[in-house]
Amino acid sequence: MKKTVICSVLMVASVAALVTGCGVTSPDMSMDFPFYFLQDVSTASAPVHCCYLGPGHDGVAASDSLYFLDYRYGYCLARVDLQGYTVEDLCATSDGGYAAVLCGNLLFYVSDGTYVVHEPVTLGSYGSLLLAPPPKGSLHLYSLGSGGIVTTVNTQSWDVVSVDTIPGLSKPVAAAISSDGTAMFIADGDDDTVKKISTGNPGTVLAECHVPGGISCMCGGHGNLVYASLDSLDQVWGIDVGTGKHYSTLQAPGRAVSMAVTPDEKYIYVAGGNGGGLTVVNLREGDVEVSTNSYGVVADVAINGSGDRALLCSNLDKIITLQK
Repeated sequence: MKKTVICSVLMVASVAALVTGCGVTSPDMSMDFPFYFLQDVSTASAPVHCCYLGPGHDGVAASDSLYFLDYRYGYCLARVDLQGYTVEDLCATSDGGYAAVLCGNLLFYVSDGTYVVHEPVTLGSYGSLLLAPPPKGSLHLYSLGSGGIVTTVNTQSWDVVSVDTIPGLSKPVAAAISSDGTAMFIADGDDDTVKKISTGNPGTVLAECHVPGGISCMCGGHGNLVYASLDSLDQVWGIDVGTGKHYSTLQAPGRAVSMAVTPDEKYIYVAGGNGGGLTVVNLREGDVEVSTNSYGVVADVAINGSGDRALLCSNLDKIITLQK
């Protein structure tokens, strides 16, 4: 049964009425390197997904609602109700104008700045993962679901462009997109492989990489690699975008639940690991730069395109902004 979404225009000037329960505190949290605590926002339940809307753009995170966070100072600009739907995944459109929220077979999109919740796109099949091209990339989003179904949505018209089935893909558990937006890399939980898929032709598998023990999470890099955290080994693999094959191995503090890479491809932030906190690893040296449990159990981490802000989703019922 289709659920009616009540839309209203919410201007920044009226944020006071909008952000009830969107509290800001200043806990005793700090890190020596490479980010310092800037701000946190209290949420009604633990946030689970976050992203930035583009380089120098606001952040957004999802828990019981969608929270828009000021890029510069990290305070809450708006709290947007999603009518009780469970959020499966969250991303930003390539132009940074919308936050896209996957809720089963519905794709909500919310305007940055005005915070209008638009009538959702009906996908026709349920999705669990959402991929978006890099900033200034294509106008498409990709919803991935069980059975290898990928739904392509145009973010200008907000129409479903195509629905394809990826051969041999049964249970997508993690995914990442290449820095040029031309390829998706999808981890299959059934056969422990990472499949390279063309974004222009999602029905074709271009390459396949076997990963012993499977993958817990993935993230895209800013160069020629995407990164995959192994489920059974304390390792992060770099997978070559061109060949789709294993290229490099990085020792990690444990099984990650989320990862993000800095724009200069120098550091990777690993959320989870053995202690459940946050670890920063130097990709060039292969060394752990810093590890902390100050931010609780981190469910998701995002780094903005300028490299001077990071968002953390914490089980302390907080969205935490770090600054460089």
